[in-house]
Amino acid sequence: MPKQVRLRRGTTSQHSAFTGADGEVTVDTDKRCLVIHDGVTAGGKPVDGFIKANPGSPLTAQTIAGPVNLAGGDSETFGLSVTNQAAFNQVVINADLQVKRYLLLQESITWATNINLNFGTFGGKRITLGGNTTFAGTGYLFGANLVIRIVCDGTLRTLGWPAGWRWVGSAPPATIAASKTALLRLWSFGTNEAEVVAHYLVEP
Repeated sequence: MPKQVRLRRGTTSQHSAFTGADGEVTVDTDKRCLVIHDGVTAGGKPVDGFIKANPGSPLTAQTIAGPVNLAGGDSETFGLSVTNQAAFNQVVINADLQVKRYLLLQESITWATNINLNFGTFGGKRITLGGNTTFAGTGYLFGANLVIRIVCDGTLRTLGWPAGWRWVGSAPPATIAASKTALLRLWSFGTNEAEVVAHYLVEP
């Protein structure tokens, strides 16, 4: 029979009142992780901020508590490859690298007299107007931006906008002509509508 090595163990609550010896390793039976001790810190340092492989549940979200640096890859090989969808609160691209493709996931918004544009969801949106429309915004985030294609049906339509948005290049459009396509760009620089900069273009 091979030998077994068993570490001291206890619940998270028990660990909080325990100061292990410098270099001692124990097991947190609630978090199911190792705890490293330094001889002075009560509770030690739980090793629970690392990737926890769970191949049995690929749809279960796994949290990484600290920064992650992926050092692999080169100019011809991806440093990070995601098979399915990925959600990012912010996207930072190294300015020294050539960006070959940057794709925005899109959603189709069903026309209504009041349409909410959520900055916290898809970065690309497309809308075909079937009547007069008043737009609102939610989910304002630092650095979030939206690209929206607006297609008018066969009738001139009136448009309404949040009072706080700041428009550049032109005043907020009051109407869109029949059968015209417009492009609306929105940048959020804060968490309220007064921090949104809007730019509107429409085909002649």
